[in-house]
Amino acid sequence: MTKRKLATDRREEVLAVALALSIEGCYRNVTRRGIADRIGITPQAIQHHIGTMAVLRRDIVRAAIRVECLPVIAQAMAYKDPHVMKAPKDLLARARGSL
Repeated sequence: MTKRKLATDRREEVLAVALALSIEGCYRNVTRRGIADRIGITPQAIQHHIGTMAVLRRDIVRAAIRVECLPVIAQAMAYKDPHVMKAPKDLLARARGSL
């Protein structure tokens, strides 16, 4: 497996854990430390794979839209996250209805 493939796999793993933590709590409260503790790597490694916390939050919302994770989409709507507004209108309506 190439280094690029490993990095892509790790990034996807980080996002999956971040999404799971968002469902358990709130996507705006997800931390690098929380993700790192779940995966067993350092917070610095999380930063390497994701970047800033703003990028992490954006990517959590995008992942939630991609897999239709209504609780996280509803959270993003409550925070008026600009990235959630790119979701299909019917998905936003279902997320709103899930509250």
